[in-house]
Amino acid sequence: MKDKRILIFLDFVAVITGMLLGYAIRFSWAIFPYKGIPPVAPYLQISIFSAIVWVIILSVNRIYQYQTFLNLCFELSKIIQASFYSTIIITGVTFFYRGFSYSRIAISTGIVIAFLLVTIIHLIFVRILSQRETVFLLSGNERDLESLVKRLKLHGTKQINIRFYEPEKLVSFIKNLKPSQINQICVIACLDDLGKIQIIEQVCNSSGIRYFIYPKASQIFLGGGRVEEIDGIPVITTQILPLDLWHNRAMKRFFDIFLSIIFLTMLLPFLIMVAITIKITSTGPIFFVQERIGYKNRKFRILKFRTMIQGAENILPYTLDNDPRITKIGKLLRKFHLDELPQFFNVLKSDMSIVGPRPISIEDRAFFTIPGFHQRMRILPGMTGWAQIHGLKGGQVEPEERFRYDIYYAENWSIWLDFAIIVCTIFLFSGKNTQGI
Repeated sequence: MKDKRILIFLDFVAVITGMLLGYAIRFSWAIFPYKGIPPVAPYLQISIFSAIVWVIILSVNRIYQYQTFLNLCFELSKIIQASFYSTIIITGVTFFYRGFSYSRIAISTGIVIAFLLVTIIHLIFVRILSQRETVFLLSGNERDLESLVKRLKLHGTKQINIRFYEPEKLVSFIKNLKPSQINQICVIACLDDLGKIQIIEQVCNSSGIRYFIYPKASQIFLGGGRVEEIDGIPVITTQILPLDLWHNRAMKRFFDIFLSIIFLTMLLPFLIMVAITIKITSTGPIFFVQERIGYKNRKFRILKFRTMIQGAENILPYTLDNDPRITKIGKLLRKFHLDELPQFFNVLKSDMSIVGPRPISIEDRAFFTIPGFHQRMRILPGMTGWAQIHGLKGGQVEPEERFRYDIYYAENWSIWLDFAIIVCTIFLFSGKNTQGI
């Protein structure tokens, strides 16, 4: 709780600082027309108002709520959403307020800086929390908990310690814990015996330890399902995917087209330079075209910059580490995933989306039998996705776990999550050299 109070204070100060920096930049930089320097008092007032609005909306968005399992990208999606609504309110107030004429450049610049400062603070906060040691005490069959253990290891917590205990030994261990150890402990039980679960629950409650029940039935729902309550009794259910609704599909499609045009316009000189370099450094076509399976099992031809020698796809079935077939320029393109950039044309053709599950080659028939395959095909494939930013890349790397992440994304889609995944892909994961599919 203390950490959250500190975070609220830092957010409040960050927004005020950002708004005042917007004022300073507008009226001190020579690039803007000089219209005299207005008094700072009204800008200080709107800065304090903006900070209050921002913190309230962040709070409504549950960003200050205590969370055992923090996810950097989901945190970012909430910040983007809260910042969007804060911007609408602040812009509306400054536009309709007649007591003082605010500079639109100053307010816009301040909002952008405030957003960046708040984002940086939260990312640092998540990083700091992820460095803390967390001991997960698991009780249950190791086979039943196998997927959960994998997820905990992929989650991002650096100092993670997983231990398995029989219910009786777990209860004894908890009772002998020192008060200083309690904040580091998290208990997860996956048991058939409800009596033993209740005993573990009582001991954890009396000791002030975080505990979770992992029902075996939840393993049926690859994406996690959704928990609802019947007068306090939790039940797990599946749901209509958000992208099954036409207005969500229309919104996602609009932003796909809008962002693709922007990216292609900005990157056009670079794309031409890459194409010329590929052509003069190796024989063969500039682009690698391959048939993939997309939305509702429809086939389409994916476009990538060629990174291998001509005819390489006929030599070995999959990309390997230090693959001798990759060209020199191809290594550089693959390292920063620049070979994927031509897929913006696939997005414009509506074969793909910017964010979504990676499309599967028609040759990878082993994937067709993995549970969740057909559910995964209910949304457009993407250039990047929820699985990719969590390190699950490559056709032969944890395909079942990859599908779980893809289905989780499909069940929890929002336009804010898409924006967060794009930001994470560009700024946090673009330099990772992993195998592509």
